[in-house]
Amino acid sequence: MSGKLTSKIIIKKDYQRVDGTCALFMQIFLNGVRKRLPLHIAVKPRSFNETKQRVRNNKDLNILIEKALSDIHQVEIAYRLRNQVLDMNTLIKEYQNPSPKIDFLKFYENELELQRKIIKASTWRQQNSVLNKLREWKGSILFHDITEQLIKELNYYLLHDLGNSKLTTSTTLKNFKKYLHIANKKGIYTPIRHSDIKVPHPRGQRTHLAKDEVKRLIVFYESEFINESYKNILGRFLFSCFTGIRISDNKNITNENIIENTLAFTSQKTGKFQRIKLNENAKKFIDLTGPTLFKGDYSEQHINRELKEIAKIVGIKKNVSFHVSRHTFATLFLLQGGNVVVLQKALGHTNITDTMIYVHIVDAQLDDQMMLLDDL
Repeated sequence: MSGKLTSKIIIKKDYQRVDGTCALFMQIFLNGVRKRLPLHIAVKPRSFNETKQRVRNNKDLNILIEKALSDIHQVEIAYRLRNQVLDMNTLIKEYQNPSPKIDFLKFYENELELQRKIIKASTWRQQNSVLNKLREWKGSILFHDITEQLIKELNYYLLHDLGNSKLTTSTTLKNFKKYLHIANKKGIYTPIRHSDIKVPHPRGQRTHLAKDEVKRLIVFYESEFINESYKNILGRFLFSCFTGIRISDNKNITNENIIENTLAFTSQKTGKFQRIKLNENAKKFIDLTGPTLFKGDYSEQHINRELKEIAKIVGIKKNVSFHVSRHTFATLFLLQGGNVVVLQKALGHTNITDTMIYVHIVDAQLDDQMMLLDDL
């Protein structure tokens, strides 16, 4: 960066407003060029301390002044670290509207838009949600402010201020790290690099339904008192309880995916081709003769909301979402004597370690049931 930047706060006494106040400006010198930027603050001359360049006895206005000075010097630091020339026009432009080269959140926004066409819609929404969460935390995050301390503060904010779960916090940090990685690859300097951010990988709770709870849902599904919306949504859910497919696949499969009692589809999440032999219970909840397998088209949010209402109606006290159907399938499959390798293929897991989680759940249940003999 060429030249030295200096700045100071001045009061324009040669023009007084009707109320006797005068405007404050930030005066900048760079490479022999002077520029005055309005702070949109007006005070009476006697209230302004020209030596300290602050307003007497007004903490709020002084915070605004300090932020303006800080913002202008943040631009200077960013260009100096990248060893780029900074002229007055660029300085003003970056100060008034920080570019993606300076502001991590603007960079994140730009890159996310570029990725809209190459990542799944659900992934894009999740990463956009993280961006909005970061913006609520801080209006902007400058690259040279990304330090180990900032990551600790973000972690604390997510866990304690927002009350996010460890799994949700991990997802936020993972996305932060992803876009920092892209920035670092493009040569943007940060005090810590993406590789310095360690993201924990906690296992989410595998809530599942017991056999008697599934039976209660089936009875309700077959009841003459169930309304149309509940029946349509519960049918989708129970189908996944007997197949283990995710909601994204559940919403996309059609009659064309059923070939001789076998469900064949490409997973929306993994892109892997899967084949699942349909058991008789699963076939009870789909329409093999009509144009669609399921009736009704509902958003994921609506489905999860109504599943919670259905659970209350039938007396299930667990926190039921659509993904519980997948956990239910895996757990009941093993409890009925299913093979873990077969389960891995049915769930579409690449790594059997992910499938083994259900083995541990079943083992824990069997251990608890063995203790029932103590009551004899």
